[in-house]
Amino acid sequence: MRTIRRTAVAILVAIGLTVICWPATAGVATQCQLLPGGTIGDEEPAPVPNRAGEPTDRGPGAKGPNPTVDGLPTRVDLHSTTMGQNRNYYFAVKAGRLYVKPNFERTGKTGGWEHVATPDCLDGDIREIDVDDDELIAINSSRQIFGMDKALEIPAEFNWSTRWGFPFWAGEGYTVPKDAVAWAWTVISPRESEYWTDPAGNRYPVGEGKCSHVLSLRGDRTRITMNDPWLPQDRSYEVGGPRRGTFRMSNLAASGSVLFVIGNHGDMYTRLWDFDIAGLDNVFFPYSYEDQRGRGGEDGPIQLPGAHWVQQPKIDGKITNRISITTVGRGTEHRTLRVEGRNAKGVPGFWQKDLYVLDRGSSGWKFIATPKARVTGKPLDNPRYDASQKGAARPDDSRYVLEGGGYSAEIPDFNLHLGRSVLRVNLSSGKTLDMNLFLDDVVRVTPRERGLDDVPRQVNGTIGVTAANRGLAAGDDEAREFIENVLGGKDFTKTTISATASSLTMEDLGLTFTASGGRSAPVKDPAFGSLSLSRKGRGLRFSFETMTESPAGIVVRQIRNQRGKKVNRVAARLTRTAGFTWNPRRLARGTYRVTVSSMGLGGRLDTRRFKVKRTGKGFRISR
Repeated sequence: MRTIRRTAVAILVAIGLTVICWPATAGVATQCQLLPGGTIGDEEPAPVPNRAGEPTDRGPGAKGPNPTVDGLPTRVDLHSTTMGQNRNYYFAVKAGRLYVKPNFERTGKTGGWEHVATPDCLDGDIREIDVDDDELIAINSSRQIFGMDKALEIPAEFNWSTRWGFPFWAGEGYTVPKDAVAWAWTVISPRESEYWTDPAGNRYPVGEGKCSHVLSLRGDRTRITMNDPWLPQDRSYEVGGPRRGTFRMSNLAASGSVLFVIGNHGDMYTRLWDFDIAGLDNVFFPYSYEDQRGRGGEDGPIQLPGAHWVQQPKIDGKITNRISITTVGRGTEHRTLRVEGRNAKGVPGFWQKDLYVLDRGSSGWKFIATPKARVTGKPLDNPRYDASQKGAARPDDSRYVLEGGGYSAEIPDFNLHLGRSVLRVNLSSGKTLDMNLFLDDVVRVTPRERGLDDVPRQVNGTIGVTAANRGLAAGDDEAREFIENVLGGKDFTKTTISATASSLTMEDLGLTFTASGGRSAPVKDPAFGSLSLSRKGRGLRFSFETMTESPAGIVVRQIRNQRGKKVNRVAARLTRTAGFTWNPRRLARGTYRVTVSSMGLGGRLDTRRFKVKRTGKGFRISR
C-alpha cells in the first residue's frame, strides 16, 4: 500500500509530476477556520501486539437491551449518520457535539459518555460522522470534512484537521457532495489490518500511509463517488456499482476497504475495493492480469482484475436499510456485517454474519435481539427472491465503432468505472470475436469532471484473449489474423486509452474509434468457467466454478406435480461458493426447474437452467 508522504513526494518529483498545492473548492476553507495541523495522514506505528491469531478486541459481544438515555444509546451496535465505533470506542453525536465512551462489546470496559473536544467552529455544528480504524470524519452544516486522528488512543490524544487533497493530504480541505444520500469513511492500516489479500491469494502489507476514502452514494443511488485525501479535490473517481452500475442502493457502509450496500428490496452486496487494491495506483504499484497464483506477493505484481461485488445471501426476516460493517482481526478476510431489523415477535435487534460466510444453513445470518433499541432505518420490503433488478437503472455505457483499420470492430459497452468492457470484432462469418477489455483508472494530479467530455481521459486498458476466443480463431482466419497481427498473439495486451465523449484511441495499437449511437448485439458475460448438474445417489451433484468471487444462487422450483399438472412452488433456495451435493429429505415427486445464477466479470447476471424429475428412486436429469 502507500508509502509515507515524504517518499511519495520524492517519487512524484522524480517522475516529473509537479507537486502543487491546488486551491480548495471555492468557499470550503472560509466556512470554518483552516486547521492545517493534526496528525491525520502521518506514518503509522507498528501493528498492535497479539492482534493476529487471538485478537485482543473480542469482548463480551453485543447483546441485551440497548435503550437510549438522554439522547445517547447504551451501546453503538449499528452505524448511522450520527453513530459509529472502532474496536476501542463508541462515538455518537448529540445536539451537534461529539461524545465517546468505551466499546464494551469489543473490550469489556465500561464507562459513561464523555464530550470530545473539537475546534470551536465545529462544536455544536456536527451533522454527521463516521469512524473506522484510528480515524474519524465529521462534517458540519456546510458539509465540510473534518478529520480526527488517533481515534484508538485515549481521548486526550484526539486531534483535528481540515487538510484534504493533493498533495498527499496537505490540500486546503474539501466537502462531502451535497447530493450524497449516504456516505462512509473507510481506513485500512498497517496497525490494524496489517495486510490485504489479492484475488490470486497473495498477501501484501499495508503501507505506512494507510489507504483512506470517503465514499458517497449519490442522488440517483447507482453511483458511488470516491474521494481520497491524497488526490485532487474533484468527483471524477467512482466505484462501479453492482449489476453493472444498474442496482439502486438504499444505503452503504464501509470498513477496512470493504464496501457493503443494500437495495430497497433487501438485496445486499459487498466488495473489497480501494484505490490501491483495485489497480488504480499506477504510480506506486505494479499490477498484472497474468496469473499471479503461487508467485508470493509483496514484491510481485498485484493480481488484476481486482475483487468483484459479492452478492450476499438474503435475510429471511424483517429488516431496514440501516447497515454496518466492522473490521475484525488481521487482513481482509473477515468483516462483521449487520442489518437492523426485528424478529418474529417484533423485538428490535440486528441480523449478523461474517463477510465470507456464504454456504451455511439459514444463509449464515443470525438475529441478535436488543430490546428497547430504537429502530431508525427505513423498513424494506424483503422478498426471499433476488429483487436486484426492481427499479434498476439503465447502464451508463458508451458505444464506439472502429474507423478503418481493415476490421469491423466496436466497443459496445465502454464504461470507465466498471472494470470490464468488450472489444468486439464482427467477423464476415456472422460470428463475433468478443475479447475482454479491462479498464483501470489512473492517478491524476489535477481536478477534472466525472465521466467523459471533450477533455481526453487517460485509462489503462488490457485486452484479454480467452480460451473461447482461441477456439473461435482456430477455425476463422479473420479472428486469428486480428489476434496475431493486432495483439501479437498474446493473452494480455496492454494499451493506453485516450477517451472523450466523441472518440477513443488506442494509439499504440493503431486503433481509433468514434462514438456511435447505434445498437449492438447483446454482450455475453459468462459467470461460470464450468457448470454441470448430475445425479449422485438419490441427490443432485452441482459442479461449477464461478468467474468471480460472487457465489452461485440456486433456485429449485416445482413446475409440475406427479400427475403432470402445472404448479409453481419454490422448493429450495441455496447459496453456494463451490460444488456440492444436494440431498433433500422430503421433496414431492414431479418436475422441477433448477436455475443457477452468478455474476460475470462485467457485472451482469448469468443464469443457466436445468430440468429434473423427482421419482421414487431419486432424480432424473432431462436432456
